[in-house]
Amino acid sequence: MSKKLSLEEYVYSELKKAIFNRQIPLNTQLNEELLSEAFKVSRTPIRSVLKRMQHEKILQIIPRKGAYINQPTFQEIENVFQLRTLMEKEAIKIACREAADKQLKALEELTYEEEKLFRSGNYADGLRVCSEFHQNLIKLTKNHVMIEYSQELINITNIYLVFHETANKESPRSPEEHREIVRAIQRRNEEEALQLFDQHIKSIKDHLNRNKNENIVEFHKIFKPYKKQPI
Repeated sequence: MSKKLSLEEYVYSELKKAIFNRQIPLNTQLNEELLSEAFKVSRTPIRSVLKRMQHEKILQIIPRKGAYINQPTFQEIENVFQLRTLMEKEAIKIACREAADKQLKALEELTYEEEKLFRSGNYADGLRVCSEFHQNLIKLTKNHVMIEYSQELINITNIYLVFHETANKESPRSPEEHREIVRAIQRRNEEEALQLFDQHIKSIKDHLNRNKNENIVEFHKIFKPYKKQPI
């Protein structure tokens, strides 16, 4: 843990990692009291982190019930993918015309980092780099509204992928598919890049299912207490 990581950032980082590594099953209540006991902190930072993750669409807080991992419906995911496809295909068109070689090289390098993390079994960080790839692709549009909104859409689809993707999570095809898209953009071949992107989205959707996990989780076995760094 970095010396600069605050108590709240520590809780946020560890909780998010546990969710995206599938250590916390769906339908598990993220109880403030149990989490505060696991982290050995007060409920105030726990409450703040849960609200932050609700804003990011990672969690949903249900009145009088508590916080749970967000569970978008299959139709909602279809709608999100439709919107993401429109945005990212526009980004690809702009990239083919305007992106600098340096920017495209950086995108390609992300695919290797993503691949390395997935192969090591670090699904949470692999998914983080995968998200970074898509965000950086959107950033090529220089459309700040699109850039900001894309993060919310990516969070929604990531949650669904974590719990409903049937493909091999340790060695998914996404890094290779991302790399193929980037290389088509580098060749300034818009038609090929768009076609590869459509195939990439279809590949993701073909490996989704609607199964749900329902298990009991013990937070104190997942999380380590927060330790204050010496000054």
